[in-house]
Amino acid sequence: MAAETPPAAKKQPKSFEALTPELSSWILDYTRSMHFSRTTPVQGMAIPLLMGNKDLVVEAVTGSGKTLAFLIPIVERLLRAEEPNKKGYVRSIVVAPTKELASQIYDVLRGLLEFHPPSAAKLNPPPPPADQDEDDTLPDAPILPPGPYIIPQLLIGGRTKLSEDLTTFTSLNPNILIGTPKRLSEVLTQSSKIILKRHVFDTLILDEADRLLDPNFQPDLQKILDAVPKERRTGLFSASVSEAVNELVRVGMRYPFKISARVRSSGTGALDKRTPESLKLCYLTLKPTQKVPALRQVLKERVVEKGIVYVSTRAGVDYWSLILPSLLGVGVFPLHGDHKSAIRTKNLRRFKECSTPAILLTTDVLARGIDIPDIDLVVQLDPPTQPKDFIHRCGRTGRAGKRGLAITFLSEGSEEDYVRYLELQGTKLEAYPTAPAISDAEAAEVRESIRALLMQKRELHDRSQRAFVSWVQSYSKTLPSDIFNIRNVDWSEVGRAWGLLRWPKMPELKRYFPQAVQDRTVGLDIPPTFDLDTLEYADKASESKRQDLIESVSRGERSALPLSKLGGAAAEMRRRKERAWSGQKEAKSLREERRERKEVRRSAEKRKGMSESERKEARELDELVEKVREKGEKAEEGVFEGFGD
Repeated sequence: MAAETPPAAKKQPKSFEALTPELSSWILDYTRSMHFSRTTPVQGMAIPLLMGNKDLVVEAVTGSGKTLAFLIPIVERLLRAEEPNKKGYVRSIVVAPTKELASQIYDVLRGLLEFHPPSAAKLNPPPPPADQDEDDTLPDAPILPPGPYIIPQLLIGGRTKLSEDLTTFTSLNPNILIGTPKRLSEVLTQSSKIILKRHVFDTLILDEADRLLDPNFQPDLQKILDAVPKERRTGLFSASVSEAVNELVRVGMRYPFKISARVRSSGTGALDKRTPESLKLCYLTLKPTQKVPALRQVLKERVVEKGIVYVSTRAGVDYWSLILPSLLGVGVFPLHGDHKSAIRTKNLRRFKECSTPAILLTTDVLARGIDIPDIDLVVQLDPPTQPKDFIHRCGRTGRAGKRGLAITFLSEGSEEDYVRYLELQGTKLEAYPTAPAISDAEAAEVRESIRALLMQKRELHDRSQRAFVSWVQSYSKTLPSDIFNIRNVDWSEVGRAWGLLRWPKMPELKRYFPQAVQDRTVGLDIPPTFDLDTLEYADKASESKRQDLIESVSRGERSALPLSKLGGAAAEMRRRKERAWSGQKEAKSLREERRERKEVRRSAEKRKGMSESERKEARELDELVEKVREKGEKAEEGVFEGFGD
């Protein structure tokens, strides 16, 4: 890619073949290597429009190259800018909903800039000579090719502190920011070093736009929109962005150019398919106790090297990540939103680099945009809470023309209607061709294997309780609610499928399965010889506390229970008793002060509507009350003198 663009090349291209020769060649080679279908030409459509000062709303099937469709125009526009890069001036911002997706976009851009020698030299300066002594004078700075330069910076929370990101910005002088809404909003609002000028700032991209337009991201996204100039090019990219069309005005798009790249269905011939032709969507209808055995059989039958398994909650990831490795015979790498950034990065890297069969156990935090090579299978043990996330989950396989399989596990009963519901939404599922035949004996064997693990240490039992409660709460919020109705849950089947040793205390059970309140092992088929009270914690400190608690309860010392075990009025009374005396005195003084201010305010409002004579009577009454109060205080001291005449 040339450092300076010839005048003739400054005209806006009509197709991506008209771009700079080196970049155009790289795009063509990339698309050929990834086998992009001709029915999903996202790059060929979006690049010229974004280059031509158009606001864009792009909806395209997963794995069709949306990332390149906005990165290439950003690079080209910045290289064609007449003004050189100024210190502190940001020209483009890319917003992504998750840290993993933001990091992936950053890595793709870094790879793209390897084809631009000035930017590559700026981003990868040569290391100092290995034989240089400490006493030697510092070598001269390397001579860089003449600009312009493309310099990106990644801004995600958890990886670095905000102060570190601001220091990096000062030293790096980036002109493209890529990050998550929270960290971007912090950087843009808390630093005066970052300059967003109308004549300099060029492009704002919202990747997975429908997710960014959710209420959860609204405060941070609004801060970003308030910070960037209104005169800009805005691009919204997603596989389901059409569901957020009503929000386009809020992000400053009034007459955007809309692109909807669908796949021609092989059956009907209509351009209505929302998934690539290389991705096969299937479903399995099973009893809850058959799901884990069926997953084991599918992995074995398909000889899966790398797969992704989705569950509904983070507590579920924590629980099943300890249970599934021994049951499935493969490596299990957990990842969810509560994990620290370093743990998420580490587990994702270990999964990608694993040379033996492995699955990534995750939630919807990895449902969007993440491109992991060679994913053979996606399994949804739990359906997504929002139907729009179904396509995103399945789209982690079958990307860029490669074959992929996504299987959704559904429970027998009303959940079978989910297949018809998705078909009405434009997503057709087929029955899994070789449905595994799971016998009752095999399901019982898996259940007992789970319980054998839980009986090893009490920590696993606690995890099962938390995970089950979180699953019930998530299921009650899953849409459509008439299909995923908690009233229709077969509680005994579900409890056995989770390997529960005891029903947790929760309002849903009290309402829909009251037998579990009377007998906390009903329907679980627990052996009569098993006593949960004898199950100990592996951690000695936790077990010691548990034994102390048991002894206190046996002596009838309810007050010895921790606050978490006391609810309602009992907990409030305990907190008051344990509050320091000085704190109680201070709180009482504060209450009296508030009461006096309120009384003064009430008296003033009351006297506003009084006549002069009424005010005089009120003053005389106040004086009499004050006189009575003073004499009452003297009486307490033993010097009462009577009321007088």
